[in-house]
Amino acid sequence: MKKRRKKVSSKDFEKLVEIVAKLQGPKGCPWDRVQTHKTLKPYMVEEVYEAIEAIDDSNYKKLAEELGDMLLHILMHSEMAKRKGRFDINDVINSISAKMIRRHPHVFSVRTAKTVEQVWRKWEEIKAKEVKKKGEKHKGILESIPQSLPALYRADKVQRRAARVGFDWNSVAGAWKKVHEETDEIQDLLKRPKGKSKKRLKEEIGDLLFAVVNVSRKMNIDAEETLQRSTSKFMRRFKEIELHSRRRGKPLHKMTLKEMDKIWDEVKKRES
Repeated sequence: MKKRRKKVSSKDFEKLVEIVAKLQGPKGCPWDRVQTHKTLKPYMVEEVYEAIEAIDDSNYKKLAEELGDMLLHILMHSEMAKRKGRFDINDVINSISAKMIRRHPHVFSVRTAKTVEQVWRKWEEIKAKEVKKKGEKHKGILESIPQSLPALYRADKVQRRAARVGFDWNSVAGAWKKVHEETDEIQDLLKRPKGKSKKRLKEEIGDLLFAVVNVSRKMNIDAEETLQRSTSKFMRRFKEIELHSRRRGKPLHKMTLKEMDKIWDEVKKRES
């Protein structure tokens, strides 16, 4: 018989808030007490990536654990801010609740939106009104995308935002043609003297990567996830070369490229 899960109540949430407050309190944990919004940044990023990895692995038990870690960070930041008199967890919850209702009039009021495109258009209109109401300068639809995002994610997000207003290739073929154009430009630069072409080469390689992300996006393929998988595949195959090196008692740096390639091809053949 399947064990019945305990339903989380408001008291359970309040208990977690109290736990975090105690950890940061005068008699709390020495590590927790010295943390700041800035010092927690790398740990926050790490938790997000661990949650993404759990999703990729379809490990839902692990995902639940990682989401708990992400929630812990929200509470830690909220408690820090509360001690400084800036905001608390109630402000965080009330703010996002109000925002979701405000930005989904097609769900919480009489207005309707039949397509995803209509939802995004209305979302941007509401955001613009919110900015104006706050007396802030309205940013362009791309400016609000954080620069701190991983490069491939950021490129994909920028392209998707531009596509919402029609600035996009009509087909995958058009995006793929751009990849070839960028490749040709790089090939041309490689024929020139290194010193004179390095700056341009750096720019064109960036353009090529951006173009490849465009193709991935048009085919509904996550470029970041795809590259992560390819990197993992490379690591897995290279590990076989390392194991072979150890078994033979021959250091990697003394193996020839031909020897390494032979093992690589064997691993590749075995995998396929």
